[in-house]
Amino acid sequence: MSFLIDTTLGLFLAILCLRALDELANDYNWTHLKDSGVYVGPEGWKHWISQLIAWLAIMTVTKIIIYFFMWAFSQELAWIGQLLFAPLQGNIRFELIFVMILFPGVLNVIYFWIADSYLKAKDGHVGVHEPTTLDDSNNDKKESLLEGEIEATKPSTTQPSWATPDGNKTNETLV
Repeated sequence: MSFLIDTTLGLFLAILCLRALDELANDYNWTHLKDSGVYVGPEGWKHWISQLIAWLAIMTVTKIIIYFFMWAFSQELAWIGQLLFAPLQGNIRFELIFVMILFPGVLNVIYFWIADSYLKAKDGHVGVHEPTTLDDSNNDKKESLLEGEIEATKPSTTQPSWATPDGNKTNETLV
C-alpha cells in the first residue's frame, strides 16, 4: 500500500509542486529554474544543479506529506490493502511476485513516464540559454541548411554531364 500511495498521491503532489515552482520561476525570473530540462550553454551545469536541488526539495516535501498521510490513515489503508490483495493470498508465490516485482514495476514505469514528461525540455526551450550572438549565426546556418534541404528534395530537371540529349553515354570517363 505504501508503494501505491507513493506512486499515486506522491506523483500528484510532485506535479503540483513542479507547477508551483514553474510559476514562481517565471514570476521572479529565476532563469536557472525557468526552462526545465535545458542544460546547454556556458552555464548549463548551473541550471542542472539548480533543477536537481529543486527536484530533491520537491521529493523531500512530497515524502514528508505522504508519511503523515499514511500515519494518519494507517487503519483505513490497511483495510483497503486487505481488500485489494485478498485474491492473491491463495498462492503465496504469485503474491510475492506480484507485490514485489510486477506491481512496483508497472507503477514505476507509469510514474517515471509522467514525471519525465513534466521534467524534460519542451520544444520551445531549444537554445534558451545560449547567447544571442550565437543565435543569430545559428539562425543563418539553419536557414541555409533548410534551403539546401529544399533544393535537394526538388526533382532534378537537368541531365547528367555524362549523358547526351538522346540518353546515350559519351566517351567521357566516369569517376
